[in-house]
Amino acid sequence: DNGDKTRVTVAGAAPAQTLGNWNLTVDDWRPGTDGSTNTTRHTLTLTEPKPWSDIPQLQDVSGVGTYTTTVRLGRVDGAYLDLGQVTDTFQVTVNGHVLPAPNQVTRRIDLAGHLKEGTNTIAIRVATPLRNRLRVTEGFPAQASQPRQQYGLIGPVHLTPYRETQLKG
Repeated sequence: DNGDKTRVTVAGAAPAQTLGNWNLTVDDWRPGTDGSTNTTRHTLTLTEPKPWSDIPQLQDVSGVGTYTTTVRLGRVDGAYLDLGQVTDTFQVTVNGHVLPAPNQVTRRIDLAGHLKEGTNTIAIRVATPLRNRLRVTEGFPAQASQPRQQYGLIGPVHLTPYRETQLKG
């Protein structure tokens, strides 16, 4: 705080990485015949996140998708998870613990205190808008002529581990 500069090398932080190999489970909401909502479950494996409109099984689907991946880490004090593009609202879970509400605008989450040495499981739950489902649902003619929206976890998703050290002055 006095303006002096000090150069410090902190050893052992793993390099940043792009997360791939996602399992995606989608609960597809569609109208039932009696006015209720029916749900169909889709389960897919993706090498990288991409818009649902680019996935043939999900092109006209709306609902909630959960993306799950694992990452193996050495000793780490924390890491920043950058989700890239996400449409619409999302929630992040690390090793079974739901994290406090993330910033829905920056889509960057500090995972300090939630990671461990070894294998870590990261899950991102995304709730999508209804437009793509309404495009193909009877009774919504104005939506039928609308283009498909790109939504879901679109990414790219980056994990940047960091280490902390105390400066002595």
